Formats: sequence, structure tokens, C-alpha cells
Amino acid sequence: MDSEALKIGVVGFSQNRFDKRAAYEILYKVFHRLVEKHNGREIEIVSGYTNSGVPKIAYQLADRFGLTTVGFTAKQALTVENGLYPVQKVILRGARFGDESQDFVNYIDGLVRVGGGPQSRHEVDLFKERIANNPAQSILIEHEVTSYER
Repeated sequence: MDSEALKIGVVGFSQNRFDKRAAYEILYKVFHRLVEKHNGREIEIVSGYTNSGVPKIAYQLADRFGLTTVGFTAKQALTVENGLYPVQKVILRGARFGDESQDFVNYIDGLVRVGGGPQSRHEVDLFKERIANNPAQSILIEHEVTSYER
């Protein structure tokens, strides 16, 4: 059993206009596999700290699986109208959304993207750059889900 936590970033839609059922099913399967594969190892689920969208689903599932929840975001998140999810650990980097992206990518060991917009895709690109020399040792999972944005 490793003493250091496995840190899994979760990015995706922050708003609530997407297929939440599909996102839930995707994340449930991913978390279930992680827990089975890394039985006994602490797993941190690291997302955007907001109480909406994919981060909220990821945190709810993390709580259900007994995983550690980490809010990793910019200070701008402290003003979002949907509020903040009651995570176990908070890491604030930068003032505006996106300022934290490089630090977030450097913090995590794996990344799961469920839908999302430009910032989610940018963080995937940053993660791919970081793992370019050893992609087989890294976790990168990407899924699309239907967006209901106009």
C-alpha cells in the first residue's frame, strides 16, 4: 500500500445544463474501478470546488465511496452563485478561473474529463504535455456527454 494519496482530477461542465445521469454513470464506473484497483490506498478526488455540475457529482460520489474531496480552484470560486461543495481540503491558486490550471495539473496523478468547455480541454492538454514522456503510467479518461447549452 502506497503511503501517498493517489490524486485524481475531475473536470467537466461546471454549469448544470448537461446530461447529469450520463455523467454520474461515467464517474461511478471510474471511481469503482479506481477503488478496486487501488484497494486500501487513499484516493483524492480533486475538482473545481463548486457545488454544481461535474464537480458536484464527482464530490458526491467521492463521499459515497469514502474518498477524500479536494477543492482546487481560483479565488473567484468563492463568489459563485451555486456555492461551494463542503470538501475536506481546499487549495486556492490565482484570482480568476483558469489561473489555477497549471498548478492543478501539476498536483494530480490522473485526470478524468466529462464533457466541459475550453478550460476543461485546456487542462487536458496541459496534463498530456506533463505526461508526454510516460503516458502509460498515467490515468487519462475522457468522455463526452450531451450539453443542453443554447
